[in-house]
This record gives sequence, structure tokens and C-alpha cells, in this order.
Amino acid sequence: MRLFRWSEENEVFLAQIDAEHRDLFLIADGLQQAVAGQATAAVKQHLHALIAHAEEHFSHEEWLMESVKYSSYGWHKQQHNTARRRLKLLAPLIESGESEAAELLLEFLEGWLQDHTSVTDRMMAAYIRNYERANATSALERWGTVLAADASRGQAPAGETVPLS
Repeated sequence: MRLFRWSEENEVFLAQIDAEHRDLFLIADGLQQAVAGQATAAVKQHLHALIAHAEEHFSHEEWLMESVKYSSYGWHKQQHNTARRRLKLLAPLIESGESEAAELLLEFLEGWLQDHTSVTDRMMAAYIRNYERANATSALERWGTVLAADASRGQAPAGETVPLS
């Protein structure tokens, strides 16, 4: 049985990213348990939660990388796109009840989450921490500036709406 358990090995030492990663591991674990218990409704619920959380998380990381002009942005985003494609390919099959597709997704996630968090995301996080030290700024400050600028132009950040007044 696969283990989707968060450990110190997965930490990247950026609090918000670590929290998002913990959630991904929890959702993947819930999906695995639902698949093992053949609970169709729970499988669909966890699958949808995984897709939504992964997309939100990838978008957040990609914004962070762009905000600091991360030199390995393309390589990192390519890894996100690999996970996006795998989810897009397997989700309809899983939703239709194909257990082999669920097992393929879990097998993929087991290796991908471990490798991506422990190597790729740690490299990104080290770059971001160094950028913040050198520029006396934090991701939260940069994100707040983006949100304020978007709101003043009547634009919403991805996934949000700005009320029309």
C-alpha cells in the first residue's frame, strides 16, 4: 500500500507552500483510502478535491517563481504540466469507475509528489528565500501588492471575483 504521509523530508521551508503540500498529501491519502474501500462517491470527491487543490497550488508556485524571476521556471512548470496532463487523462476514467486508472494515478502521485517536493520545490524555495534576503521582501508582501493592484483595476486574482460596484 502506498503511503501519502507528510514528513520533514517534504518540507521546503516556505510556510504557505508546506501547508499546501500537506493538504495535497492528505487529499492523495484520502483518495487512496477511498479507492481501497471501493467507495465510488468518496473517490470522486477526493479526485475533484485533488484536481482543484493541485491547480491552485501549481498556480501559486508559478506566480511565486515569476515574481522572483526564477531561472528554472520553465523546467518546474513543465513538471506541473506533467501532473496536470496525467490528472486530465485519468480523471474521466476514474470517474467512470475504472479502478486501474485510479491505481495508475496513485502510482504516479506516489513518486511524483515525493520527487517534486523533495527536489524541485526545495530548489525553488531556496531560490525564493535567497531572493527575499537579497531584496528585503517576502512573497506575502509581493502577493498583497498584486491583489491590491488587481482590485484597484477591478480585476480579480485567479479563481476569485471582484464585486462590481
